This record gives sequence, structure tokens and C-alpha cells, in this order.
Amino acid sequence: MLKRTLACALFAITGHAYSADIQVTTLVDEDKNDAVCSLREAVEFLNKRSQKEFENGYHGCGDKDASSTIILQRDQTYQLNSALNIKAATTIRTASSDAFNDNKRGLNNATIKMLGSDRLFVVDDANVESALLLVGLIELNLQGSSSKVNDGGLILNRENLSIQYSRLIGGSANRGGAIYNAGVSSDAKNTAGYVSINNSIFQNNKADQGAVVYSEMPMYLITQSVIRDNEGATGPNGALLYVQTGFNNDTIGGALYARSSGIRSSTIFHNKGGYIANIREGMVLNNNTMIKNAAGLYLQSLKWKVTTVTDENGEKKETVKEYPGAYVSNSILVANGNSNCVNTSDDTTVVQSNLTTSDCDRNAEERLPNFMWNANDPEQALIAGGTNDEGICTAPPAKGLLCPFSIPKDQMLGFFKPRLLTSYKQLSDSLIVNKGRIYSDGTTFSLASCEATDQRGKSRTGYDELCDLGSVELIVDRSNISVAGVDIRFKQVANFSIANNLLDGELLDPNSCEQLLGKRSDGQAWRYGCLDIVQNQTPSKGKVSIDQDGNVTYVPDSDWHGADMFKMRIMTTITRFNNATNYYIDIPTNIVQDPPDTFTSKTVNVSGGSWGVGAILMLLGLVGIRRFKS
Repeated sequence: MLKRTLACALFAITGHAYSADIQVTTLVDEDKNDAVCSLREAVEFLNKRSQKEFENGYHGCGDKDASSTIILQRDQTYQLNSALNIKAATTIRTASSDAFNDNKRGLNNATIKMLGSDRLFVVDDANVESALLLVGLIELNLQGSSSKVNDGGLILNRENLSIQYSRLIGGSANRGGAIYNAGVSSDAKNTAGYVSINNSIFQNNKADQGAVVYSEMPMYLITQSVIRDNEGATGPNGALLYVQTGFNNDTIGGALYARSSGIRSSTIFHNKGGYIANIREGMVLNNNTMIKNAAGLYLQSLKWKVTTVTDENGEKKETVKEYPGAYVSNSILVANGNSNCVNTSDDTTVVQSNLTTSDCDRNAEERLPNFMWNANDPEQALIAGGTNDEGICTAPPAKGLLCPFSIPKDQMLGFFKPRLLTSYKQLSDSLIVNKGRIYSDGTTFSLASCEATDQRGKSRTGYDELCDLGSVELIVDRSNISVAGVDIRFKQVANFSIANNLLDGELLDPNSCEQLLGKRSDGQAWRYGCLDIVQNQTPSKGKVSIDQDGNVTYVPDSDWHGADMFKMRIMTTITRFNNATNYYIDIPTNIVQDPPDTFTSKTVNVSGGSWGVGAILMLLGLVGIRRFKS
């Protein structure tokens, strides 16, 4: 009862913002004729609203003006005893924040949790004649049962399913630990489901085949997402993302040109058991970071044959050209068990423009070579610091091509950020930065172009022709510099961080500063980031120090009252490769110092005295009389 009351209170507070949407007003899984709307009843209303007897609502949910969107409250858990069957166009989402300009998507998701021994959703209207239903799941945590189901631990889909800013966790199945995507394409009927996942996390899902997704055809697309800690069976059939049947010869080309099947701008790590994915005809994997998994990719894509018919002197002539059936490009594919790639004898997958190993060096164009990673070379150590590949990046001059996996503050998704080592003499020494191609290689057919944005949604626009390998692009956006500094009182020391202003770089260590710039003219030692202070509108009123993580300490010279305004100029592992006139990032900084607050609050004495309650009421009455007379 307490949960129901809480949910109803939340509905009363926020319901006005979604007047046309269907508000779920209880956390309990029920279907009975009352005034309370459960998630099950909301779904059932949308399924039945086309029937005249339900057009004005179903068991407390919806009316004739209701939209097809179901709203759940933030940070609440909605329990299910059995699967929900979605048979109509539906969107289920968490309520948006009331805060102005809230960009923390995915941090306050409603949770849908299975208490029974079933999956959460069956998305199927059982009609192959009509177009696929559009079904959206937005900002939700989907938590599976402890019981193992047959197909689809969380979702069984045969429609057009879109998932955004969601967590799919704890699903268990024989096939499709998180999602089973059913159906094989037919020329005449809509028999195959499609799944698109964006800005989401798959974690702790298990299955014998397809611990993350089992798809009967390559009808899935995962972008800007994280796949970690899932577990499949060993061998090709145990791939985390498993495809049963590739596109046929007539449909491979359309899938490749549309780039509608595969994985892009995503991070895949620490998965156990099987291969990351089996690669079938029509799939494109591009700009992914795939490291530290039990096994790499299983390549089994057949040739794509294109037949053209020409008329020569009244005779028809057929010409057959063969093309590759799948592409893996612009990615980091290393440290995945004993092999990063295994292929069948008839595989034609093109693996080009990747940081990888020799077992993946397949069919690459001369202009788009792979770059070989040597696990035994200390200069090519993969991760810089952290614990179990996660945590804080060890500062320069430490080795490591990538920072450990970390999740920035107030964000949902983490990533491995590339590094530029201080040992590099020139930018081209990097095995990752500027090794991808933004544009096609110019041949008759190629899908080697980089993604327009990285996993974080940042544009890959730093250079005209090159991008960084993997899911994250190093970005130096000087327009994104925020003002640093804090307000303090007399006798206080200012402590603040400029880490958010490093623009994907790391502060250079003092030795590297001296190698690059020589000794300081004042004879002092260089500080982290080659720190230089430039006063703006005031003379210097204090001393600044900085550590390797960008934490700044400012000690005032005295108890002055006012502001110390200056620029902190710092150099990072990225900006050191700029022109000498553009080495530094300028960070505007304001320190405001005030005397101690000696103001004493004069509160109302309610027990009497010269300014008691009666006197205040009398004054208010006089004010009212004055306003009335005026």
C-alpha cells in the first residue's frame, strides 16, 4: 500500500507535464477494474484501444485522447510477475526531469523488474501482413529473472524495437540472454523483427547462444553503447551477438549501403565465454573499442555477387562481379583471449584500418592498412593504470595506449579514452590517433568511412581526412572552456579542479615540459601542465600550485577583499603537437575573497518583546489599509 501511495503522489506532482500520456500510478503488477493504473493495464489499454468498448480507457488507464506513450516515475521499481505482451505501437519511458536543461539522461531511470520466471516483454502483434509496429523503450532499467527462459531473457521481439538510454541487465536464456530478435525476411511479408539500441548498456546477461542478442537475421544495430560482463558459451555458436542466417545475395547490398546492421561507436569489454559476435553477410562494425574479452570476432561472411546484363550487338551478356559481404573497420580489436579473429575458409569479410593483430589482417585495401599491436612491446602497453582495467588513468609519462574504463560524473556511459604518450616525437607515432579514415578510400565500393560522431556524441571533425580508431575521438574544443575558481573567506585556501578543461588531454609532466620548452627563464622548476599564470585585470594576490590530475590550490598572499583575476595556461599531451603558437589552453580563473560573514539574523521573537507577533500583524494591517485607500 505504501508503494501505491508513493506512486500516486508522484503522479499528482508530475502528471500535469504529460497530460496526453498514460501515467502509471502504482508499482504493483495488477490487472483489475479500479481507478489505479498499473504498467500491465497501460500496455493492455494500448493493445485494446482500437476496440470500441475500450476507447475511453481500460481499468484506470487512458482515455480517447491518450497518446501511445506510457510514463513511469523516476527512480521507481515496477515489478512484473509475468511477461507483458505488446501488440500495438507503444513507447514506455521514464518521466523527464523537471530541472531546467537536465542532460543527465539515463541516471534516474525507472526499473522494470521480473519477479516471476518469465521474460519482461513479448513484442509481437502476430500479424505479418501489416507494417512492423514501432515500439520504444526509453530511459529504463530492464532487470531479468533469476530463472533461465528459452528465447529472450528480457525481450522477445518480432517488431521494430528501439531502445535508448537504458540498461539491460541480468537476462538469462538458452538463446538471446537479453534480446531474441525473431524472424527471417520475406519479399512479401513483414516476418523479421528489427532492433536498434542507442546509448545503452548490456551487462551481466547470459545465454548459450547470443548472451546479448540472438537474431535470426542480422537485423540489429547497436550504436554508442557499452557491452560488458556478459557470458556466452565457448565456440562460434556461443557468440555474445549471434546471427543465425545472413542476408541473401539480393539483400546484402541494401544492408551494406544503409549500414543498418552491426555495431558502431561502442565499447565492448570483459565479456566471458564466446566470441564477441559472428559476422554474417550485410554487417558493418565500425569505430568500436573491443578489448579484454574472452574471444574476438568469428568471421563467416560469404561473397556478395552482383549480376549486370548488357546488350552487345543484340545479344544479352551477363557479367558477375563479386564483393565482400561484411566490413570491420576503424576499430580497436586487441587482447581478446587467444585470438582476435577466427574465420571460416569461405569468409570474405574486409578487416581494414584497425588496431589489431595479424590474425585479423584480412582483405585490407592498400590505402587502408591495419596497424599491428604487439602485446610484448612495453611502448604498446594497452591500459594505463586502474584496477582490473577500470579507474583513474596513470599520469604521464606512464605508458598505456588507453586510459582505464571510467564513467564521467553525471553521465551514464563510460569508455576507454585514447592517450598520446609523451614518448611520441610526432603525432604519427600513435597507433590510434589519426589512423582512421573519415572518407571512403575512393574504390568502387567501400564502407571504411569513420562515424560522424563518437560514442559520446562528439563530432569527429578535428581533421579533414583522418579520425581516431575506436569508439572515442580525442577532441580539443577550446570553445568549451569554463571559468575556474571559487569564492573564499579570509584565512581560507581555494581548492578546485580544472580536469573538465583539459579537453581530452592529460597534463604534461614537468620533465616533458623541460624537454619541449627548455628551462624556465625564472630558474624555477616546471609545474604540471607547464603551468603559466597570466594576470588579467588585477595584480597577483596569491600563489597557484597544481597536481598531475588537475587539482589546483590557491593560497592568498593576505586578507585582501575583492578578486584575483588571471588565466591559467596549461599544456596537455594533445596540444603539445599543435603549432608552437597554440600549445596552451587558456583557462579564465577568478578567485573572490571576502571578509568573514558577521551578519547576525534578527529573528522574530514570537513570545513577546518590542516586536512580537501582534505588532507585526498590526503593521501588516496598516499596509493593507494604505493599499486599499490608495
